[in-house]
Amino acid sequence: MASASAASVRVHVYDLNTDLNDYGIYVGVGIFHTGCEVYGREYAFGYHDEDNETGVFDLEPRAAPAPAVFRETIEIGETKYSVEECARVIGRLKRAFPGPSYDLLKRNCNTFTEALVEALCPEGGKVPGYVNRLAHIGRFANDYAPCFVPASIRGAITTVPGKLTNGEVGDGEDAGDEDAGEDIQLLAPVDPRME
Repeated sequence: MASASAASVRVHVYDLNTDLNDYGIYVGVGIFHTGCEVYGREYAFGYHDEDNETGVFDLEPRAAPAPAVFRETIEIGETKYSVEECARVIGRLKRAFPGPSYDLLKRNCNTFTEALVEALCPEGGKVPGYVNRLAHIGRFANDYAPCFVPASIRGAITTVPGKLTNGEVGDGEDAGDEDAGEDIQLLAPVDPRME
């Protein structure tokens, strides 16, 4: 049962390679990280190698750790779900997105954001195609001509300091126990010397 009030759903887009993205955005591609904000928390997905542990984490809105650099916020719409209903939706996605399932080309932070937006706003807006287009192109190329996508272009997953919170949807004032946090892993920019 949906609540009578509505909550805004926003997607925060971050550059993972600002130089490339400043040019690529004009042709609709880039290397981006995204997170979805609802009820004052931003939810995203990243890699770790702990079996049976979610890769979904939450943080303050617009505060993704480096190497992510905030680019823009996209207003998606409103969810009619209450805080508790959103927590259940996010809980289901946490189980569906374990950390080891992260794949740069097929199952990344942007595919998680798309899934969360669709779950929260089934009749609302969509995540713009440019956010994950380069991964779709890379997946197609890797599936059909893997020699065209060398490992150096895929970049490397890197661990960055960050705190995972208790995962509760709320007003953002109680971010959880800081000592219970784990490091977060995001895609590192490609080192041009590796090409």
